[in-house]
Amino acid sequence: MEENNPVLLSLDAELNHLRSAYSQQPNEQNRYQLVRLEQLIHQWAPGRRARG
Repeated sequence: MEENNPVLLSLDAELNHLRSAYSQQPNEQNRYQLVRLEQLIHQWAPGRRARG
């Protein structure tokens, strides 16, 4: 999959946002959302490491 894929870019942006939110306020809700998105990225683009 190309790195400039619009869906992948959007998922990366959301991942960065969730990582920031979790670092500022580490609670179970933020952690759940972060882990869930990481799993979604892995399912959608297997073998690709998430940027961060």
